[in-house]
Amino acid sequence: MNIITDAITQFFVNLIHGILQAISGPFNGLIPLLGNTPLALTTANNVVEGTWMVMTGVADACLGLVVLLGALQMLYGQTTGTLYIPLGQFVPKAVLTVILIHLSQILGQDLILLNNALCGLVRVNVANFIQQANGGQPLGAGNTVGLAFVLTIIATLSLIRVLFQAFKRIVLFDILFVLSGPAFLMSFHPLTAPWFSFWARLFVVTTFTQFFQFLGLGLGIQMIIDSHQTGVVGILLATALFSLAAEIPRLLSRFSGAMDTSSRGLGSLLATGMVIARLAR
Repeated sequence: MNIITDAITQFFVNLIHGILQAISGPFNGLIPLLGNTPLALTTANNVVEGTWMVMTGVADACLGLVVLLGALQMLYGQTTGTLYIPLGQFVPKAVLTVILIHLSQILGQDLILLNNALCGLVRVNVANFIQQANGGQPLGAGNTVGLAFVLTIIATLSLIRVLFQAFKRIVLFDILFVLSGPAFLMSFHPLTAPWFSFWARLFVVTTFTQFFQFLGLGLGIQMIIDSHQTGVVGILLATALFSLAAEIPRLLSRFSGAMDTSSRGLGSLLATGMVIARLAR
């Protein structure tokens, strides 16, 4: 009975191995996206940078209109005795808003660089752990760690989903980045400040989701290697860690109070913003 079971198991293992070898090739060049957000696709991209400049110009124009209306409100308030923002508060806030609007590109790029640096620390830590567990050699097929095949199966099956999330994260970051100028403009007035708060939370969560996802993968791989589970338990652990890594974006969006835009539409996004604005009043 054991011989028959082993034969059937080996048949499916060989079948899966052949399929994985056939489909894994096109994704080899995309693997670095799991632990790195390239500037060429975000803040250093010509299209993204050009759109950011356009939106910054729109924010400057709108801020100029706000300043003009504020000045008229002060003149009207001084004449009629109605409430208005004092000059000592209005001018510093306007200057700070202008500075933040034009520094938003540097702030966004620094967040990306910080995320990449944190992911680099995780990468180095996992690589050092694997070498220590494998007698000073990197992980490979036939090494003493004995987990390369199991992890290859689970990783390849989960690769498409995780990589698709990486591209969605880059696209969402680009959209939030080009809107950073108008977002900082919204911080100027108390009525629009909740929208700025919503943008800021979503922007930070989108940027650092990759680090938390990569950290979860690194910890899971080290746990599997350290437990020396190469059979069914190892496969279940590998499946669990990759499944959890794919769920991290949604978990972080809930934790931050921002919605998961990967599964909801623009209407839900606007509705969430309206709820946040009402609660902030």
